[in-house]
Amino acid sequence: MQDAPETPAGPGAPWSRTIATGCFLVPIGFCSGGMIAAFASKLVAYVTRATPCDGVPACNWLEFTVAGGVIGMLTLPALVMWALRTPKRPNT
Repeated sequence: MQDAPETPAGPGAPWSRTIATGCFLVPIGFCSGGMIAAFASKLVAYVTRATPCDGVPACNWLEFTVAGGVIGMLTLPALVMWALRTPKRPNT
C-alpha cells in the first residue's frame, strides 16, 4: 500500500476576521472577568472575616471587579485570537 503524501496545514482565519472577533470579545471579557473577580472578593471577605457592608457583596468589590475586568478584557480576546490564527490541522 502506498503512503499518501501529507497535505500541508491550512492557514488560520484571515486577520480581518480575527481582529473583528477580538474587538467583539473585549467587553465580554471585561464583564466576565469582573464577575469572577467580584465573586473572588466575596470569598476573600468571607475568609478574612471582614465586616459586611449593606447591599454589596464585599466592601472592596469595586477594586476586585476593575482588576478582574481588565485581566478578562486582555486575556479572552487574546486567547480566542490565538486559537483562530493557529493553522488548521491537515486532513489525513
